[in-house]
Amino acid sequence: MAEKDNTWQAALAAIDLSSIDALRKLKQEHDQLDGRVRSMEEMKAGFSEAVYQRVREDYLQRLRGLDDKAAPMKQSAREQYAQLRTLLGRLEGEHEAAKLDQQELELRHQLGEFDDKEFQRLMKTVEVTVRERAEARARALELKTRFLDAFSSESELDSTAVASDAATTRGAVLTPADLAAAEARTHEVAKVLAERAPHKTQVMSAINIPDAAPPPRAALEGATKVFSAARLVPQNPEAGQQSFTLSLKPMSIGADAGNDIRIAGPGVDAKHAQITVSMGGFTIVDLGSKHGTRVNAEKVRERPLANEDVVQIGAARFVFREG
Repeated sequence: MAEKDNTWQAALAAIDLSSIDALRKLKQEHDQLDGRVRSMEEMKAGFSEAVYQRVREDYLQRLRGLDDKAAPMKQSAREQYAQLRTLLGRLEGEHEAAKLDQQELELRHQLGEFDDKEFQRLMKTVEVTVRERAEARARALELKTRFLDAFSSESELDSTAVASDAATTRGAVLTPADLAAAEARTHEVAKVLAERAPHKTQVMSAINIPDAAPPPRAALEGATKVFSAARLVPQNPEAGQQSFTLSLKPMSIGADAGNDIRIAGPGVDAKHAQITVSMGGFTIVDLGSKHGTRVNAEKVRERPLANEDVVQIGAARFVFREG
């Protein structure tokens, strides 16, 4: 466990912050000049047009100089932020997985699978994992705040802006290849974190939080989004070994043999839940079950499903995957 935590710390320490402090200073100077330009509009009537234009042009020229100076540092910062965003996504996934492991232990203990001594031993191990992931996540969020302080908005930090800036500089049209290249660098850190050590109760370790992907070609070309199939992929023995393809018709889930997705075991009602589809995507609806339906460890009555969401019914856990 300590080795894994050290891997996270090393990955976070590898994020290059060298350009952030300089960018923060440039941003402060830029904001000050920009504020003066806006204030000039209110003072314009008290001065001659020649003086107004002279001072305004001076400020605008200085702003352009700051933009030129900041451009290469912003590009470097965006690349590092893309790596940080990937790390943060994976950290949040593993943190969520550890919390689900806690719930699974509690359920198995209540069902009599573990005695109190064994339960406490296993729970202590999982609690260490939860704490370590929470600490690493807090560090990642701290780094994220430092990046945001150096930019006007998070959208300006998005790695797709790197490709956009490059395309603008060379006078080219922004293509999917530009966007893919901007995101490719995020895989470097992901390779280090691709494998987790197996753990008796950490079934969720099999789940990989995906790297951020570039927008599809259809979105870039203004095409209409079409229906995309999805699957429920089992993640523990209680969920079985079969993946279920979700279709346009509602899919019923429960212990009864008549369900589209049959799940046996404690905590599963005969008619437990249903997955429906609309123009907005797939939605899971709990059918008033006794023990409830959970998505990402949160008990829900009705919840739209997003790619890599974890669906838990009884002790069975599935991952919702699009495509």
